Amino acid sequence: NVTGSGRAQLVVEDGKQPALRADGERLVYYNTREDMAGISSFDPATGLNLRFTRFAEDNRPSWNPDGNRFAFGSNREGDRRWRIYVAWADLDGESNNINFGEHPTWHPSADTIVFRGCDETGNRCGLWTMTGAGSGRSPLTSVPEDTMPAWSPDGRYVVFTSNGRHGNYDVYRVDTESGDVVRLT
Repeated sequence: NVTGSGRAQLVVEDGKQPALRADGERLVYYNTREDMAGISSFDPATGLNLRFTRFAEDNRPSWNPDGNRFAFGSNREGDRRWRIYVAWADLDGESNNINFGEHPTWHPSADTIVFRGCDETGNRCGLWTMTGAGSGRSPLTSVPEDTMPAWSPDGRYVVFTSNGRHGNYDVYRVDTESGDVVRLT
């Protein structure tokens, strides 16, 4: 319980990088079991476990606002380049590559994903945004070390870490309307 009352409870063994759907009814996570590596989900109400992907390289899932799809990053392809995939939350094993990039995070109320990536030529790296279909790519920051983005609840800001701005890892916030970056730590 987020209020601190009650005891902590183990929900899933062998899991990390959890993402709870907005309605709290399903958890999607990276499964660390050797025979189950990839993206899995757990329904706390029913105990239902689903395995969505079968690649150990698939990681950091993020739900879309409707809770019926999720995005994740992977370097599963032979060239080992990071790509962003989107999968339906009711199908086992089907995911679509929508673009190059890593650490995708879906906007809390819009069909927009923020991610770490570069332009089509591999330049202008930093944080970018795009639609859930992979179109409309747009740069948000221009420092290649900017990574691990997360939206604010209202979608106005993106918080991220970077070691390329002040020489060590710090937390920053970028205003998605003005582009202004503020160092938080």
